[in-house]
Amino acid sequence: MRLSRVSSPLLALALLVPAGCDSPNTEDTGVTPDTGVPTDTGDLDSGSEVTDTGGGTDTPSVATCGTAQPDVSGIRGTEGLIIGRDGTIYYSQSGGVGRMTPDGTQEDDWVSLSGARTVWGLALDAANETLYVGSPSAGSVFAVTVATGAVATFVASAGEPNGLTVGPDGALYFSDFGGGAVRRATSSGMTTVTTSSIPQANGVAFDAEGRLIVLSYGSGRLLRLTLVDGVESSREAMLASGLGNPDGVALDANGDFWVTDYSGSLRHVIAATGANTNQLGSISAAASVDFGAGPLDCNDIYIASSGAVRRFSTGLEGANVLWH
Repeated sequence: MRLSRVSSPLLALALLVPAGCDSPNTEDTGVTPDTGVPTDTGDLDSGSEVTDTGGGTDTPSVATCGTAQPDVSGIRGTEGLIIGRDGTIYYSQSGGVGRMTPDGTQEDDWVSLSGARTVWGLALDAANETLYVGSPSAGSVFAVTVATGAVATFVASAGEPNGLTVGPDGALYFSDFGGGAVRRATSSGMTTVTTSSIPQANGVAFDAEGRLIVLSYGSGRLLRLTLVDGVESSREAMLASGLGNPDGVALDANGDFWVTDYSGSLRHVIAATGANTNQLGSISAAASVDFGAGPLDCNDIYIASSGAVRRFSTGLEGANVLWH
C-alpha cells in the first residue's frame, strides 16, 4: 500500500479547477461545485442468470502516483465511474460507457450496451482487462474487453445492479438495489452474499482486511460484512445513521472511507472507530467515487455529481486497490 503524504485527512476539500472552468465558491465546509446534467433513472428489471465470459485475477503491479489533472468538465450524463491503473477514467452514459485518458482525450460512447438505457456502477478486474458495467434497465451486468471494446453479457439477469467491485478472490461483487442484497458472480454462476436484506444496497468496496463494505441508500447506514467463502458470516453497522443517502465509497491509504451522499455531500468516515466527520462539501447528487491512479494525482478524488464529474484534492493518496 502506498504511504500517505500527510498524517491525517483534511476536514475540508479544495476544488481543483480544470482549465477553462470558472472558479468555484469556497466556504469553511469545503467546496460548492457547479451542477451538471441530471442522471436518467430508467426502468428497472430483475432476475438471476449468469453467462460465462471469464475475467482476470492477475496480481496488479504497484501503482504509481503522477501529477496529471485532466479537464473533466466536458463529461456529462454519468452516474458511475472507475479509474484504471493507467489513469484512464471510465464513466457510464445512457446506453454505454465513455472514457478519458490522463491527457484529457475524451471518447464518449466508447462502447454501446444493448438494452442498457440506464447504466450505473462500473468495476475493473485486477488485470485491467475487463470492465464490468451494471445496467438496471437491462437487468444485466456486462463485461467489456478493455483492449478491444468487445461486449458480452456476464450476468444475464442481475436485478438492479448498482455498486460493483472485484473482490480479493477475483469474483465480481455487486449490489442489487431493488433486491436489497449483494450478489457474487464468476464464470461459474451467481450466488447471494448477504443473509438478510439491506435496504436499497448501493456502493460496495473491500477493506484491507477483506471485509465487504456496503452502503444502504435507503437507511443511511454503512455496514461492514465478514465473509466466509463468499457468504456473509457476520455484520457490523459502522454507522447506523447520519449518511443521508449514501451512494459511492472509496478507501484512502489510511484505510478510511470517503462516502458520497446523493442528497448532497462527501463525508469522511474513520475506519478504526466508525466516526463520521460530518459534511466536507456541498456536492449535488454525489454518486460513484474513485481516487486517481497511475499518471493521475492519487491525492485527487473523482466524483460523479449531477451527471457530471468533479475532481477534488483530499490531501491523501487513495488505497492501493486491486485495479490500481
